[in-house]
Amino acid sequence: MSLEFSRTVTFGQYINVDSVVHRLDARIKMLAVACVMFCTFMTRGFVSILPILVIAVMIQITTKIPIGYTVRGYRLLLRTMLFFIPFQILFYRAPAGMVVEPYWQWWILSLSWQGIIAGLYTLTRVIVLYHTINMLMFTTTMIDLSDGAEIMFEPLKKLRIPVNELVMTMTVALKFVPLLITELERLIRAQTARGVRFDQGGVIERTKKIVPVLIPLFVNALNRAEVLIVAMNARCYHGGDGRTKLRTMQIIGRDIFALSIILLLASSAAYIGRTYGV
Repeated sequence: MSLEFSRTVTFGQYINVDSVVHRLDARIKMLAVACVMFCTFMTRGFVSILPILVIAVMIQITTKIPIGYTVRGYRLLLRTMLFFIPFQILFYRAPAGMVVEPYWQWWILSLSWQGIIAGLYTLTRVIVLYHTINMLMFTTTMIDLSDGAEIMFEPLKKLRIPVNELVMTMTVALKFVPLLITELERLIRAQTARGVRFDQGGVIERTKKIVPVLIPLFVNALNRAEVLIVAMNARCYHGGDGRTKLRTMQIIGRDIFALSIILLLASSAAYIGRTYGV
């Protein structure tokens, strides 16, 4: 069993590379990601999702992040999706008016070419969504993310919504992901050194072996959260009232240009999907 979780789970990590995407304003990147995600759900097939794929390729190239490092983080996602996709294929129901000739059929289960295409399309859409969010994490620091989100949600303060506290919670949660992964890797190494083999036995036996690891993992997570609370109280944290920013965010021409390209491609994908349904 591979114990290098920190090498395979890359979500939430920031890659310090000098690229055009890294230098973009955090608010622009978050708006672009929201637009891409919304328009991805508006697509209806491989034809309409092509502009979204073009956006994903453009982002991958301009970020200068090695493709191998990006793909490395897809292993867990693909394993999870390969478990769910067969269910969509077997339970596929064609839209009204579409004639489907299944290769195999039994009760409510069937295997058809249309079902396979629908399953592959769903897999492609999930990968695109995960890739888009991952690129946002790779190219934006947590400080920029929190500052940008707080500025964007500033109007919600008029509705008495604690924007600063919500953004702080989101930032801490994302920051805890790599920490928990490192802690899990350390605990599994310790159990392996004691002779526990996580790659042997059936599902029930493996689950029993994981329980002694999960309990100290959650205990350590709660201890870290308590230490964080004490540290924030010691620094007199009381929300966003009266706080100032070290850096002032400013949207310039390259930010508008990048957002315009993303909006053009994403909206074209949504238009093709809604108009032609392909």
